[in-house]
Amino acid sequence: MTAPPGEMKYREFLKRLKNFGVVEISGRGKGSEKYLVRPSVPGTAKGPSCTVRCHGRGDSLKPGAIRACLRRLRIEPKDFWK
Repeated sequence: MTAPPGEMKYREFLKRLKNFGVVEISGRGKGSEKYLVRPSVPGTAKGPSCTVRCHGRGDSLKPGAIRACLRRLRIEPKDFWK
């Protein structure tokens, strides 16, 4: 396994999360926060969730925010960074 990169663009982060069934729920989160959820039942918004600060799809996420989000969504980092 290679070392995880430093920062990642939000659009790339979201693209990788979609492989794990994570969806972005619009209309949730405060201000510039995006609400991400990994539904335990398909079609619902119930399950592990997190919010991510994002001012646009080209915004960069820091490594700590990525790790925290993966932990809250219950995604193994080794699987995410493949």
